Amino acid sequence: MKRLPSPETGPKSALSFEDSGLAMLVAVARRGLKHAIEPLLTPLNLTAQQAWALLMLRRVGPLSLTDLARYLGLDAPSMSRLVHHLKARNILHVEPDPTHARRLRIGIAPEGHALAETLYMASETFRDRLEKGFTEEEKATLCGYLWRLIENLNAMGEPEPKTRRAKAS
Repeated sequence: MKRLPSPETGPKSALSFEDSGLAMLVAVARRGLKHAIEPLLTPLNLTAQQAWALLMLRRVGPLSLTDLARYLGLDAPSMSRLVHHLKARNILHVEPDPTHARRLRIGIAPEGHALAETLYMASETFRDRLEKGFTEEEKATLCGYLWRLIENLNAMGEPEPKTRRAKAS
């Protein structure tokens, strides 16, 4: 895996690592996470999004397409394609929602449980390595900051609130 820059190994220039900006640091972390998790997922023939979906369903049980998409931050068409692909591989199954006549629930198919367990065990080891050196308090603080960042990004996709103009007298 290609090594990511750090405050100690980043480019020496007029700008400090902190001056790089939050968006750039998040982008570097995202790329690093993608490259680090790839060796874990490739033997399982899963993409990162498929793995997150499978882990979420393992954790909470069957969900509607809308709820699963919301948890993973995906739009409905992307979530639908992901579910369709995993359903075709007999990893997921789709069934009517007993509480809503027009809604379907997505769950792990009997054939997908072994894969889900293998993925879970590997993801726990991965998470331990990823979070190495963080205290519980630091992890909670970082999670809070990342949720705030996600909320800000979501708000950026919404129309700006209209401001009232003062009437000229």
